Amino acid sequence: MGKLLSYSGTTTKIRAIKSRLLTRKDYETLAAMPTVTGALAYLKQKPSYQELFAGLDESTLHRSQVEQILTYSVYADFQKIYRFSTVQQRAFMDLYFGRYEIAIMKRSLRMLFDHRDVSTDLTIFTDFFNHHSDLDLNKLSASQTIDEFVENLKGSIYYEPMKRLSDIESPTLWDYEMALDLFYFGWFWKNGQKIFKDKEDRKIFMEAYGVKIDLLNMQWIYRSKKYYHMENSSIYAHLIPVTYHLTQQSIKDLVEAGNQDELTAAVRKTYYGKRYPELTPHNLDQYYTEIRHKIQSKESRNNPYSVATMISYLYEKEHEVDRLTTILECVRYGLPQEEIAKYINN
Repeated sequence: MGKLLSYSGTTTKIRAIKSRLLTRKDYETLAAMPTVTGALAYLKQKPSYQELFAGLDESTLHRSQVEQILTYSVYADFQKIYRFSTVQQRAFMDLYFGRYEIAIMKRSLRMLFDHRDVSTDLTIFTDFFNHHSDLDLNKLSASQTIDEFVENLKGSIYYEPMKRLSDIESPTLWDYEMALDLFYFGWFWKNGQKIFKDKEDRKIFMEAYGVKIDLLNMQWIYRSKKYYHMENSSIYAHLIPVTYHLTQQSIKDLVEAGNQDELTAAVRKTYYGKRYPELTPHNLDQYYTEIRHKIQSKESRNNPYSVATMISYLYEKEHEVDRLTTILECVRYGLPQEEIAKYINN
C-alpha cells in the first residue's frame, strides 16, 4: 500500500504524458515526407510538440533550432514528472538530471574545439537548468577557451574531474568527453543505490543501469579494438568502473581477445551472450537498444507503482527524440522511405 500511495501521483502523470508518445504510424508518416518542412508541419500537430512549435514557422527553422526544440521536449516532460514526485523520487531525478548536464557540457565543448566564433545559444534551456543545476549556462556558453570553460565549472561536481585533464599534454575533445562520461556513470551508480530505501526500487535501478553500463563497456571494448587499435591497458583505463552481470573474467576475456574471432567467442561466453545467442560484437549497438527496451518495458509493466515507470518513460521519450532527429536528417538528405524504415525499427 505504501508504494501505491507514494507512486500514485507520479504513475498517473506518466500514463497521461505517455499517451502522447509518437506511434509507429507517426514515424512512418514522417519518413514518407518529401521535405523537412513537411515533416515539421506534421510534428507540429502532435500534442507533445504542438506547444513547443507554436508560433514558429517550420519553413524558417534551422537544424540546430529544431534539435533544441526536440531536446527541450524531453526537459519539459522531465519537469512535469518532477512536479508530481515525492522527495525520494526527486532525489533520483536530481541524479538522473546529470545526463542532461553532461549533454550540455559536451555541446559547449564541441563548439570550443570547432573554434566557432559565436557562443553557444543555450537560452532555451536556461530556466529549466536554473531549477535543477549548479551549472551557469550563461558562463559556459560565453566561454572562449577550454581553460575558461573548466574554470566556469567551479562549484559543480564536474570541476575536479575536468581540472585533472590539465595535467595531460594537449587533451583532446575525446579526452574531455570521456572524462565526463566516466565520472558521471560512476557517480550516478554509487549515489543511485544509496537513495532507494525500498529494496524493490533499488533492484529495479540496478537492473536498469547495471545492464546499461555493462553493454556500454562491451561496446567500448569492441570499438576501441576495431577502430582505435588501442593497447589493452588503455582500454581498461577507459572502462566505466562498474560491473553488474559482466564479470571481471568476462571483461578480461573481451579486452585481451587477440582477434575478432576471439572477441566473438568472448562475447558469447558473457551473461548477455548466453541470454541472447545472436549477440555478436558487430550487432552490439542493435542489441543495446533491444535489451534496454525489453528490460524497461518488463519492469514498468510488472511494477507500475515503482521507479520502473519513471525510468521507462524517460528512456522512451529520449529514444523518441533520437529517432525523430535521425528521421529528419534522413528526410533532409532525401533517403528513400524504405531506408529510413530501418532506423524506425531500432
